Amino acid sequence: MSSFKTAIASALAAVALSAAPLSAQEPGVSDKSIKIGILGSLTGPLAIFGTGNLAGATIAFEEANAAGGINGRQIEWVSLDDESSPPKGIAAFKRLVDQEKVFAIFGPGASAVGQALIPSFKASKTPVFISVFSTPAVTEPPIRTVFRTGPMNDRQQGIAIADYVIEHLKAKKISLIRQTDEYGKRGGEAVVARLKELNVALANEEVFNLTDTDFTAQLTRTIKAEPDVLIIYGYPNPSAIITRQAKQLGLKAKIMGANSAGSRKYPEIVGEAAAGTQNIVTLQVLPEGNDPAAVKFRAAFEKRFPDLARQGRPDLGDVLAYGGGLAFVDALKRAGDKPTQESFIKALEGLKDFQTGLTLPTTFSAERREGNVAARIVEVQSDLSRKLLPAVVQDKSASK
Repeated sequence: MSSFKTAIASALAAVALSAAPLSAQEPGVSDKSIKIGILGSLTGPLAIFGTGNLAGATIAFEEANAAGGINGRQIEWVSLDDESSPPKGIAAFKRLVDQEKVFAIFGPGASAVGQALIPSFKASKTPVFISVFSTPAVTEPPIRTVFRTGPMNDRQQGIAIADYVIEHLKAKKISLIRQTDEYGKRGGEAVVARLKELNVALANEEVFNLTDTDFTAQLTRTIKAEPDVLIIYGYPNPSAIITRQAKQLGLKAKIMGANSAGSRKYPEIVGEAAAGTQNIVTLQVLPEGNDPAAVKFRAAFEKRFPDLARQGRPDLGDVLAYGGGLAFVDALKRAGDKPTQESFIKALEGLKDFQTGLTLPTTFSAERREGNVAARIVEVQSDLSRKLLPAVVQDKSASK
C-alpha cells in the first residue's frame, strides 16, 4: 500500500481512537479529542488539489498533536473522497456532518465541488475552512460559517491580473483564453470586467474544456488578434498544453497565467516554451526554493509522503493546505478550553496578520471571510527554474 493510501487509512482509523464519548452538547468534542472532517478530491481529474488538501492538513494536525494538542485534546480526523464529483461532494459533506458529527470541516479542494456545496454550507452550523480552491461563490456573499485563506478568490485574482498586465507589463492589446467551468468562468469574467473599467477592450476571448488537448483553433484566432499579452485562466495541464502549442504556432505575446498554473512542475511539463512566462502565485516563498521555511516544510513533506514527493511535490496545493492548517490550528487553540463551533468561528474572526512563512498573511474579521487578498508573480527563467518577482498584486478594495 502506498504511503499516501496508508495516510488515508490512518485518518479513517483515527476516529476510533478516542475512549471518551463525544459531547452531547457540541459535535466532535470529547474530553480527549476534537474530531475534524477533511473533504477533498483524492481521485479523479481534480485529485492534485484534494490530495494536497489532505496532505497539508495532515502534517499541520500531526505537528499540533505532537506539540501537545489543542488545550489538552488531540486532533482526530476522518478523510472523505468526493472523487472530483459535486454530487459526491454533497453526499460526503452530509456524512461528515450528520453521521461522523465532526466539529469542523477542512476543505473541499476544488471550486466545482465548493460551488455545489453552497446550499449545504448555508444549511449547516458546522464551520468550514477552505485553503485550496478559489471560486468566489462561497464567500460572495459571505456565509457565516465559511472561511478561506491561501488563494485569492477568482474575482480578486482576475482584477489583480488585469491590473498587473496593464501597469507592469504595459500591455495595449490583451487576449484571454479560459476554461468553461466554474474556475475559468469566474476568473475570466473578472479579467474582462476589470479591463472594461480600465477602458481596455479584449483583442479576443477564447474558451476551452478541462479535458481538451488541441487548442489550434483558439490559438490561430488569438495570433490573428496580435495581442501583447495572452492571459490563460485554467488548470495546470491545459494551461501547459496551450503555452506549448502557442509557441509552436508562433505566438509572440507574453503569457500570463492564474494561480492554478503555479505548479513547480509547470516548466517541466511545458518545456522550453515556458521560458519567460509569468503567473500569479499566492505563496510567500516557492516550495522548491532555499528559504528556510520552504526547506523545513519540504523535508517534513518528503518524509511523511514519499510517494507524493517522487511526483515532484510538495507543490502549490500542499503548501496552501499546510498554511491553512496552521491558521486552523491557531484558531482551535484560541477557541478555549471548552470549544464550541461558535467560539471557533469567533476565534477565526479574530485572526489578524497570521504568518506561516510559506503562505501570505491571513486576516479575518466579523465581516471578512477571505483571509488573503494578495498574490505574488512568478516568472519562468531560461533554464526553466522559477523566480519570484518583487511585485505584490491585490484587489485593493478587498483588503480593508
